[in-house]
Amino acid sequence: MEYVPTTVGFTRMIVSLMLVVAAVGAVASPVAAQSDQPDWAVQMFEDMGPMVETYNANVDPEDFGFIAGELQGEKVNLVVDDPANGTEASVSFSMNNALQMQELALGTRDDATIQMNTDKATMDRVIASNNPTVEFKNAVTAGEISVSGIGLLGGVKWYAINVVADVLRGIFG
Repeated sequence: MEYVPTTVGFTRMIVSLMLVVAAVGAVASPVAAQSDQPDWAVQMFEDMGPMVETYNANVDPEDFGFIAGELQGEKVNLVVDDPANGTEASVSFSMNNALQMQELALGTRDDATIQMNTDKATMDRVIASNNPTVEFKNAVTAGEISVSGIGLLGGVKWYAINVVADVLRGIFG
């Protein structure tokens, strides 16, 4: 007689695996605290002020397609890696329903719901752009800025969104 796992048993196994993956991801991706910021972080943060004003004046949620609804109301920790010297900086902000950035701060926030990761070259390009809204959207679309959820539900949600985005990038380029 063969053992065939029940649907409930299979579901429990999948949920258990998701919990393990989420827990490992949370432990494996610590975010730098404000006191751990490299010297260049302060300059990046100061440069972001005018960029955020320009971004907010030009952002249109319709330009972000299906992802707009997922970014609305999110609290973001943005981690910027500088591979040239092995350091990383972090800033945090929230996004309102119009996808405008608010509450910009140096360092991370404890109540963040998503984490964005990029490198310093990409961030410098977004900051220096005459149209940071388009540059940011293009960097996300190109995978130069990655988005991941924080916590179990956020992690699963953003994993699914990223899979769909990867498939769409593969189909439409």
